[in-house]
Order: sequence, then structure tokens, then C-alpha cells
Amino acid sequence: MAELRAPSRLAALLVPLALLAPAAAHAEKVVTNDSVGDAQVITTSFPPVGEQVVTTEPAPDETSVDITRTVVAHGDNRLRITVRVRDLVLSSLPETYIRIVTPQQRYAVITGRSPGSRAEAVLTRRGLEADCRGLEARVDGTTDTVTVSLPTTCISSPRWVKVGAGIVRTDRSTEENPDGYVQYADDGHRDVVRENSLGLGPKVHRG
Repeated sequence: MAELRAPSRLAALLVPLALLAPAAAHAEKVVTNDSVGDAQVITTSFPPVGEQVVTTEPAPDETSVDITRTVVAHGDNRLRITVRVRDLVLSSLPETYIRIVTPQQRYAVITGRSPGSRAEAVLTRRGLEADCRGLEARVDGTTDTVTVSLPTTCISSPRWVKVGAGIVRTDRSTEENPDGYVQYADDGHRDVVRENSLGLGPKVHRG
């Protein structure tokens, strides 16, 4: 069983690169295409009086988080997930959230990248960071992809998985909203963005 411990600094920041190992020769692969132009902008404001105000609107011109395809390859030894974006802008510091559902458990992989650094990834289970040696992530601006690869032993070697993917970019404040923040987000399996929820693809069986 994977060791659970308190979330790392990366996980704490993302939630309120090594080269990836090749996928196993025998792996079931499932490709999910997502609608183009279905990103949304979520504006959170803190008025001087009263509770915070959250508004959500379509953002069809937002390309840096607009997911167009998710590819899941479930091999005997590794699970590899590749998320393609319309135009991934590395300077915008997008954060990628992967939800992994198995017959026994639910996991999340949170991936981020700071300017001038390699991508970092954290595997969590029940809100706690799970030890996963071999967890790797790559953010590639040339191919507009975010790729996560991990040993299947980190998720108890399930016979199948369902995977969801979402990307969020946050602007801490704007001239129009100096006391709040704006987020641009997309769900790779839905045309809408829901708080604390990701759409899931079909079952992908171990190859």
C-alpha cells in the first residue's frame, strides 16, 4: 500500500522533467477528443460588504487551457496520460489536474511548472500525498501537451482505470478586479467546468 503523508508545498499551492519512460509494448489506448473553444472564465470578486461573488462565462478565445484531446495508455507496468491543449503557453503557468478512478480507489495527479523549471507532479489519495517513485511529468510547449506517467503499482495495479483531465490558469488580480482573481479552465471530458469535479472517460483496461 502506498505511504500517505501530508501534501507537499506543490500540492498545497495547486489545490485552494524528467524524460518519460516509454509506454509498455502491450497497452490499451483510448483517445478522447474534446470540443474546441469550450474553455470558461471564472471570476471571483470580494466586495467590501457581503460574500464573495463568483461568475462563470464562456471563453472561446482562451487557447492556453483549451483541451482538445486526452490519450490514456494503460500498460502492464505504467499508466501514461497525455493532454493536448490548443496553444499551451508556458509563461501562463497552467495547472493540470488528472483524476484516476480504479475498481478500488480514486486518485488525483496534480501537475505544475514554474518559470525556468521542470514540471513537478504529485499523486494524492483521499486528499493525502501518496508515495509514488517513478511518477513523472512533462509540459511541452512545442507539442502543446502535458504528459503524466506513473507505475501502475502506485495505484495498486488495477485491471482498468477511468481518467479525467482538467487545466486551470489563474490570474491573481486584474485592473477590473484588483481584490479578486480570474481563472481560465477547461474539462477534457465536458463542455462545462464544475467545481471539485472532472468528467471521466471510458474504462481503459490494462494491456
